[in-house]
Formats: sequence, C-alpha cells, structure tokens
Amino acid sequence: MIEASAGAGPVPPPGSPRCPHPARIGTTELGGDHAVIAVATTADALDGARGTGGAGGSDSALAQALAASAAGADLVELRLDLLAPPTEGLAPAAPEALASSWHEAILVVAAALAPTGTPLLATARSRREGGGAALAPREHAEALGALIDLQAGGRGERPIADALDVELSTGALAALAERAHEEGIAVVASSHDFTATPPDEEMLERLERMEADGADCAKIAVMPRSEEDVDRALQVAARARASLSIPVAVISMGERGRRSRLEGWRYGSALTFATVTADPATASAPGQPPIAALLPLSHRDRSKTASKPGGSPQAD
Repeated sequence: MIEASAGAGPVPPPGSPRCPHPARIGTTELGGDHAVIAVATTADALDGARGTGGAGGSDSALAQALAASAAGADLVELRLDLLAPPTEGLAPAAPEALASSWHEAILVVAAALAPTGTPLLATARSRREGGGAALAPREHAEALGALIDLQAGGRGERPIADALDVELSTGALAALAERAHEEGIAVVASSHDFTATPPDEEMLERLERMEADGADCAKIAVMPRSEEDVDRALQVAARARASLSIPVAVISMGERGRRSRLEGWRYGSALTFATVTADPATASAPGQPPIAALLPLSHRDRSKTASKPGGSPQAD
C-alpha cells in the first residue's frame, strides 16, 4: 500500500483507500470515498432552558449542533460529558442518573438535527481520557449500558443517536458494541493519550483490539512531543488502514499535530474533527482547525447531500 522512493521515506497513498467494511452512521459513510468531518459541541447547557446558553443562544449545545450542521459537518458529536450533570444532593450523579440525563439530551439534539440529515455521535468522554465524566471504568460502562437501554426504549418515538463513542479503557467495548448493534447504533471505539505518543506497536494494538471487540470505527488521539511523533502517528494510520477492515482514525493533537487533521486522510485516517469558527476556545480537543480549512480536502459535493433524516446505521 505504501510505496518507498529512492532516498525518501514512505509515500502516502493518494487518498484514503476504501475500507473492506465501511461503517454507516446515519447518512454518512466512514471509510468510503470521502473523508468525514465531525464537529463537537462544547457547551455545558443543552438549550436556552438550562445553564448559560440563553434562549436559543450560541452557547448552548443545541445551537452549536445546528451551527455545525449548517457549516457542512458530516457528523455532529454531542459531548454529553461537558453538559452540566444532574445532582443528587451533594453527591456525584449515579451512572443511571447520568444515563437518563444523557438520553434526554440526545433526544433533543437528535430531533433538531433530523430534518438536516446530519447524523449524531453521542460521546461521554471520561476524565481519564481528557473529558468531563468523573467515572471509573466500571461505572462508565454501566452508564453507557443504561444509556443504550434508554435509547432502545425511545426508538420509534423520536430520533436517537446514530452512533455511540465507547472508550477502550472501559474494558467493556465488546459487550457494549454488541448491545448497541442490536439497536442499530454504530460504535466508534476510542483511546486518548493527552501526554505522549505511545510506541507504534502499542497504537496499532489498540486499534486491532477495537476491531476485534466489534467496533465500527477505531479511533486513537495522541499528543506529540516532536515532529517525529506526528510522522509516526500518520504512519500508524497508514499501517492500520492496510491491515484492518474497519475505518480507522488516528489523530495527533495540539498545534504541532494539526497537520495530522489536515493530511490524515492521505494516510488512511477516515475521520477528523473541526470547529465551526477559528476561535480555538470552541475546540473540543487541542489543535482542531476550523471546518472551512477541511471542507476542500474532503472532495465531497455537499450540494447533493440528502436533507432527509438519516436512517439507523449498520456496519456493512
């Protein structure tokens, strides 16, 4: 897949090759002929009725989701962990209470996005991986399992999430992926390292475990300490694309790693994340470029994108 020229390093392929098993997330195909651009919400309030968002204000997660869709995002990521959690006195919310709160937020945002046809990825990022959910791995898995059950109960009444992020570190990816697939919910498995870029073989092993455990897409995000780290991450993306059958996403974070978000598609990374504006404060992770910088790279004609709500995703 990767050809070497005399006196030069590996040459990336001219565009990510199509996966043997692309993943459908609503109207979006991961691992197909085009790079997929996702935009995440970062607000702590769902809508104008809660928190600091104001009535329909741009600070609400709902408004951010709609703005991302209007800007051309292929996928909206609802960051459930950044929303103000329910309180039970002074104690942290139990997994079941969190799941119920997350479920209600998903119903609101999914219903608002349905007329646009933009799929919804629901993510509850843990603190151990750079997010806001203060949950141990077992509690995290319990909360996600309860969320899937609630989403299953809501199917048919209102739109639900098209995909769910499941961290490899929960230790329950296989069970959660099986349960999600029963309800037509795709699974994006993830692993994050905000301090360093692990050895190449370790990154590859994580991606391979995600595929083995039933994920529809395998994603890792790492922090580079040098330009060499960025190069290594991109080469891992190319190696993973050559050996795995599902879509992969390998992201090098921070300003140093920004080029991985812009060039990753050439190495086989099927998914990248952007912001609606150029304000870095709106990013859900360091180094995300504005979506305007990524749209020309995806080579996708968005004028032909279906405007109808997306259907239930299924891995091909």
